[in-house]
Amino acid sequence: MSVNTNELKKMLETAFPNSNIEVVDTVGDGQHLEATIYSDSFLNKSSLQRHKMVYDSLGGLVGNEIHALALNTYTKQEKAAANAGIKAEAAESNINLNDDVLKQIDSLIKENSVVLFMKGNKDMPLCGFSSVVNHILLDLLNVDFVDVDVMADYKIREKIKEYSDWPTIPQLYIGGQFIGGCDIVRGMFQSGELQNLLKSQNINFTEHHE
Repeated sequence: MSVNTNELKKMLETAFPNSNIEVVDTVGDGQHLEATIYSDSFLNKSSLQRHKMVYDSLGGLVGNEIHALALNTYTKQEKAAANAGIKAEAAESNINLNDDVLKQIDSLIKENSVVLFMKGNKDMPLCGFSSVVNHILLDLLNVDFVDVDVMADYKIREKIKEYSDWPTIPQLYIGGQFIGGCDIVRGMFQSGELQNLLKSQNINFTEHHE
């Protein structure tokens, strides 16, 4: 059973009192929701930390009762998206690399400069959020990246969430670092931070404008 916009808004209002919250159904199918939260609970938190706060508050609903959730998280003082400082390294100390699937994921991430775990592949994305990140990397930045179709391997689909401690797909890794999902990558691209990160990692790209 899916969660509708009103139900999600009530959950978020409970988790983040005294906040301004907007929830929309992005495609009108009750499956793809987008929440914008203005809360002082996000003060001094990176985008990755903010989004994890929201996912944790929903207690595992994202990816289950909530099929897909895009997030915009701001403090009340912020007037625009701020995505600085969201990069986070995978916590290797918490990863059991005796697990063959986690070891495979770890090798993929460490041996390739840019890796996108997505639904589908770069030629045929199978969900809107994967398609957005794929479009940014492939069409707008012309970045050479490895695409991993999580729909083709159930174990990878589940273990990548354990590896990153992040509950949704897509997941982008650059230079061995977990960058985030669709909304974070899109915000970084729009602000120019993604381009700066690629430059800092000496990863070639050619930016195209739509």
